[in-house]
Amino acid sequence: MHRVTTCVAALALCAASALGAQTAPPTPPAPPAVFAYLVAGDTTAFEVVRGEPDMVRGVFIVPEQLRIHWDQELMQGVPGSLMLGYFPFDARAEARPNREVDYVRRADSVVVTARDPRSSQSVVRPSRIGAVPAFSSSMTHLASVAYYAVQQRLRTVPLFLSASGKTVDAAVQLFGDEIWITADGLVLQTV
Repeated sequence: MHRVTTCVAALALCAASALGAQTAPPTPPAPPAVFAYLVAGDTTAFEVVRGEPDMVRGVFIVPEQLRIHWDQELMQGVPGSLMLGYFPFDARAEARPNREVDYVRRADSVVVTARDPRSSQSVVRPSRIGAVPAFSSSMTHLASVAYYAVQQRLRTVPLFLSASGKTVDAAVQLFGDEIWITADGLVLQTV
């Protein structure tokens, strides 16, 4: 079992502004939160996350390799469809992604649509009712799902993992100011 600890105070502010936007009066958007992924003291990736009233947006960057933009819709605060856009690391800001993958929830399945400049293909994958499409590489994305689960007082959340296409139950526990989410052998602790 792997254990990852990440500081998500700024993400909690982003998620809180996005999740609470359905019931609170309009407020200015929270500034983006920036995270660094460290392995044995080396920075392996960066992520920038911003919460909006109906969306949580992130950019996951692996230096000199790739950039992945992700958008998760929020429907009255509930995480819904997920879009991933894959770019070369050095792509200009206005560039179109080389590949896009959408994960759209439907009752007890997820419709996965992959597009590149020459083709588009959709596949219906079995899942569970209420499964949240999750960007498997992003710890901040999983932290935002954990924050949603705590706000809804959920002890488990079914996740449809983008990397494997399987649905797993994520256990969510609250310990004071810390949220722990355990999914598919990974323990994520937010502080």
